[in-house]
Amino acid sequence: MSQIEIAQIIEQIKQEITIDSNGHGKASIRATARLADVQDSSLRRALLSAALEPSALAKNLMQQGFTPAALEAWNEGIPDMGVAAVIEYYAFDAGRYCKQQARLVCKAFNRIGVRAWMQDIMGWTKPTTQPQQPPAPALPPVEQRLHTWLLNQYSYERLSITHSNNSNTC
Repeated sequence: MSQIEIAQIIEQIKQEITIDSNGHGKASIRATARLADVQDSSLRRALLSAALEPSALAKNLMQQGFTPAALEAWNEGIPDMGVAAVIEYYAFDAGRYCKQQARLVCKAFNRIGVRAWMQDIMGWTKPTTQPQQPPAPALPPVEQRLHTWLLNQYSYERLSITHSNNSNTC
C-alpha cells in the first residue's frame, strides 16, 4: 500500500467526514475502518462491546480517557481524536491484527499533526485570500498606437517647421 493509495481512500471517504463550527471533525465508522484497513462491522462490534465485555480496542480507548458511553455513541460518528486513536491502535497495538495501511495512515496524519501543532502554538492562521486585482487595461492595437505616434510626430514636425518659419521672419 502506497501513499497514493492512501490518498485515494481519503478521497473516497471524504463525504463521510464532517467538521463542526469549532473545527472538530467526525468520521463515520465505515470511513474510520477504511483508514485502518479493518471491517466496519468489526469496528462497530468492538466499540459497542465497551459497556459489557470490552474488546481489546475498547479497553485501549478507555485507557486513553474515552468512556464506554462515548464509544457506544460513536455509532453516530467518531470524533477526530477517536479516529486517530483507532488508527494508532491498528497501526501499533492490535498485535496480530496490526495493519500496514494503518501504519501508513498514522505516519501521514502524524506529519500533518506536527504542522498543525506548530501552527497552533505560534498562533498562525491561514491567511485570507486577497481579492484578485482587476487586470491592467489592455493597450490599443498596434496599428492604433502606431497611428497615434505618427500623428504626434507629424504635429511635432509641423509645429517645429512653423516655429522655425516664425523665427526666420523676425
